[in-house]
Amino acid sequence: MDLDQLKKLSSLKFEKSQQALSGLLRRENELRAELARMREYARTTQAQDPSHAQMRAVGADIIWLKWVGKVQRELNISLAGVLAQKETLMARHRQANGRKIVAEALANEDAATRRDTKSKSQLHSAMDHSVFGKPD
Repeated sequence: MDLDQLKKLSSLKFEKSQQALSGLLRRENELRAELARMREYARTTQAQDPSHAQMRAVGADIIWLKWVGKVQRELNISLAGVLAQKETLMARHRQANGRKIVAEALANEDAATRRDTKSKSQLHSAMDHSVFGKPD
């Protein structure tokens, strides 16, 4: 396998890793937004004005807060799972990025070496041609 192919392969693996991480980050943001919404529900329920006294009298606010708490626990569990996956994907993503950087550096170095070799060869050929005339 030549270095240009290695460079392309490592770039593709990095892009795949980036896409997987992007999807996971989107899910994390959704869960965090939903948790914020549930916290806001709990806050507004607890800060109700006296005009909602009837709701408090029948215990509807307690039932509502219990449901909000249950949903928050479920969302926190889901978020914990996403964060654990994110940790694993971040390690893989850093590794893919490192491999991509090294492959690019190796390919660039190899290309520069080939250019230098070709340039020196052309220079030697031109010098030989000018000193010795046309080669037989």
